[in-house]
Amino acid sequence: MNNLIDLIECKNFINSYGGSEVKRKILYKDRVYMVKFPDRVRQKNNSLHYMNNIYSEDIGCKIYKTLGFPVQNTFLAKYTFLDGTVKPVVACEDFTQDGQELIEFQKLSLQFESSDSMRSRVNIDSIMEVVNNTPQIADKEAFKKLFWDMFVVDGLIGNRDRNLENFGVLCNADDTLSFSPVYDCGSSLSPLLSEEKIAKRLSDENEFKREELNVYSCFRENRNRILVSEYMKHPHSELREAIKRMAPKITSKLEDIAIIINETPMISDNYKSYIKRSLALRNKMIIQSAYNAIQKESQQ
Repeated sequence: MNNLIDLIECKNFINSYGGSEVKRKILYKDRVYMVKFPDRVRQKNNSLHYMNNIYSEDIGCKIYKTLGFPVQNTFLAKYTFLDGTVKPVVACEDFTQDGQELIEFQKLSLQFESSDSMRSRVNIDSIMEVVNNTPQIADKEAFKKLFWDMFVVDGLIGNRDRNLENFGVLCNADDTLSFSPVYDCGSSLSPLLSEEKIAKRLSDENEFKREELNVYSCFRENRNRILVSEYMKHPHSELREAIKRMAPKITSKLEDIAIIINETPMISDNYKSYIKRSLALRNKMIIQSAYNAIQKESQQ
């Protein structure tokens, strides 16, 4: 961690951010950042003490940026506590500091359903109903396009936690709402895997495929959680168009994404290999497979 920026010297504000991780709110180079610390592992029988969520957050956001999405800017750093303890962190630029307000989709949905109802179902139909019935979302088609594009990329990076609090809308100066920059990718890219499990899966092709293709979304259809690989086999029109938009772009950017992973500090070569291999697998078996089926169908 010697070459990483130490954020201890930055001006600290009272933290105003939610979520499960320990956080700080700082000023760095005249910009406000949310600093996330590694989250403790709560899984039983896991040798990891802390998740790799800060690396997943940084790499996941950079993948989104490489694919052309509006996304929070991130970088990895370190934070030295007063007792001398040093921890790796990810700094996430606050994209609301220029006068806009982030409204999590969970809060937006309270216009129509109770929080318990939305949290228990998170049905795709319910999400679309909120979009269709919120007059402040002026360009509903653009909003839906970004939602479904995000769904495809979350399938690529294996994000199992894009819940209603992990995406939202920006409230602009004229009170119109637009899709917010993508944020909170910390549950993607297998952040709970220990080095032992990584090595084991890398040496067992069947287990690797079984685990890395078994990606469930937080979203539901008919109250059942969506298995991404199956859902993309029979895409509805909006998802179909998202696959057509994103699949060629993802394939064209895989080398750039590999460079991002290779240049990520502090993670092992095995973990880097695992991430690159899992991305290649999901791209080939889920996204490109769906794209090829769509192309074949259109030619018939």
